[in-house]
Amino acid sequence: MTVQASEFQDTAERLAHGTTEGDWRSAMSRAYYAVFHFFLDFFLAQGLDLGSGAQAHSSLYMGLNNCGEPTVAPIANDVDDLRRSRVLVDYNLNATVKQCEATRIVQKVESVVNDFQSLLNTVAVADLVDGVRSYLQSIGRLPRP
Repeated sequence: MTVQASEFQDTAERLAHGTTEGDWRSAMSRAYYAVFHFFLDFFLAQGLDLGSGAQAHSSLYMGLNNCGEPTVAPIANDVDDLRRSRVLVDYNLNATVKQCEATRIVQKVESVVNDFQSLLNTVAVADLVDGVRSYLQSIGRLPRP
């Protein structure tokens, strides 16, 4: 049984209502992974495999940011901001995390997904995917055909 990206979001929402900083940190981490896997699944459904290792995180951001569709860049930046938040909460235990920040991050993930889905009404999916693929091939992240 595979885990769906939405399950990470459901878990993040539950954890954001928790009572400990560990809950809130985990909520922020799961929220990032909800958006990360949403995009991996989206691109994979379009025939573009961004991978599953550590490189996939930066490939996602760089591909979205440099796909040739300027309206996608803010979404790429949001995804990268979410990734940086995840890194902070997972690796910097000296940084204080508050419940309101966890709630904000969880809500941000939902808005990023909604914004991207709305954007697909004005940007051709094939053009977006081709732009991501072409850019990642140009920098050696994906093999050329």
